[in-house]
Amino acid sequence: MKIKHSLSSIILITFFFSACLANDLKTNDDPPIPERRTEVTIVGEKFHINGSPTYEGQTWTTSYGGEYPVEGLLMNARLVQGIFDDLNEKTRGQWTYPDTRVWDPDRNTDEFVTAMASWREHGLLGFTLNLQGGCPYGYCTGFPWDNSAFAPDGSLRESYMKRAERILDRADELGMVVILGLFYFGEDGTVEDEEAVKRAVRNAATWVLRNGYTNVIIEINNECTAPAYNHEILRCERVHELIKLVQDIEVDGRSLYASTSLAGGQVPTDNIVEVSDYVLIHGNSVQNHERITEISEEIREKNVYRPMPLVNNEDDIPWRNPDQGWGEKGNNFVASVKCYTGWGYFDFRLPDERYDYNQGFQSIPVNWQISSERKRDFFNLLAEITGSPGTPTIALDFSQRIGERIDLRMDGGPSNIEIEKLELIVNNETAVELHEIPEELYVDEIDYDIMAGEHWIKARLTYVRDGREIIVESPYYKSPWWPYGGIWQD
Repeated sequence: MKIKHSLSSIILITFFFSACLANDLKTNDDPPIPERRTEVTIVGEKFHINGSPTYEGQTWTTSYGGEYPVEGLLMNARLVQGIFDDLNEKTRGQWTYPDTRVWDPDRNTDEFVTAMASWREHGLLGFTLNLQGGCPYGYCTGFPWDNSAFAPDGSLRESYMKRAERILDRADELGMVVILGLFYFGEDGTVEDEEAVKRAVRNAATWVLRNGYTNVIIEINNECTAPAYNHEILRCERVHELIKLVQDIEVDGRSLYASTSLAGGQVPTDNIVEVSDYVLIHGNSVQNHERITEISEEIREKNVYRPMPLVNNEDDIPWRNPDQGWGEKGNNFVASVKCYTGWGYFDFRLPDERYDYNQGFQSIPVNWQISSERKRDFFNLLAEITGSPGTPTIALDFSQRIGERIDLRMDGGPSNIEIEKLELIVNNETAVELHEIPEELYVDEIDYDIMAGEHWIKARLTYVRDGREIIVESPYYKSPWWPYGGIWQD
């Protein structure tokens, strides 16, 4: 915000909704601006939260003796679908959850909010959330769905902003920074003309300020280089006009930091760098991790550059050689840290993972938990780099057919935790709730009414660490059992 002059328990999170959804400038009739807990500021090349640099004092020391400062960086992830919905009835049915066979935008947001504390425990201090989402398949060639927090005239859709409010409130509670993206190519065409685009920008920025959020920074649009943008003002040549528009909006003397992004591997143009408060980079398609270093160096060498943070907030495959993986050398994440640039992971379901619900953070429907090996590897490296405790890993094992037994495995995470409860969730309903951790669980302890028909099962652990409630879940499994008569189904 710019001010000018290990182990187990589940949280029930209270959502606070602010009183006003505003589309115009402040009037005397508006309610008081809420007080917030988290304030982001920029000091030179560093992000600060509540007056102190992020990861204060943290240096990442590698196994081969390298030392790299982390203080002031904004480690993040692309989690843009937190308020996703599809207003096109012809396409809405393709986003249904595997357990309930219906799409539910409020469930999507609820599960996002539930997972946030576990991300924070791994050192994730920032994430990108988009008012027009992103491709719900990861990459798209067409956009027949209608996912936009903006109505055609640029006004704000209340249902979207209520969901955004829940996420921003929780981020404020957790001390997290939200990179709030406004427009996405393929979706910007739902806004009728350039004046409506400007109106949408003014409405979004004013809404953030009136609701008192001091932990939000703005990304005008995702990849202004995209030819799919309908409106010229959202393309690279003119998008700086919208950056300045955001910066000039004030409520009670407060304004917002703003920037925008280009396609993967591209260096932001001078007109964008000159007006931005921080510089966004995308690493998609970068074949050689050394290019990540070169991009950061080229930005800092620009005549229009002044000391400000660099943030890579979208990088889909951090390596092109599988042998590099998530290790200490060779991938884009590590390369960004070494050249003092924040990094953000863009995870989506790959073509051969289309029906694997546990994969990806962008493909709809999303499992927002750390529910795949790929997610876990990212978060483990993040925890290592930022010196964070991480969370336990939970898994269910269905391999023991005798007695229809489910084995529960939990590994890692901090030791100084207070366990609240363990739940077994079947088809999105709690089937078993325990207040101690069993070594195994038998199916005959489960309510068979809940288990009827095809069923999906996951374990959910709620615990408290340092006064913060954290929810961790196992992957969501399609059970191999038929629930009646104790018959195993292969």
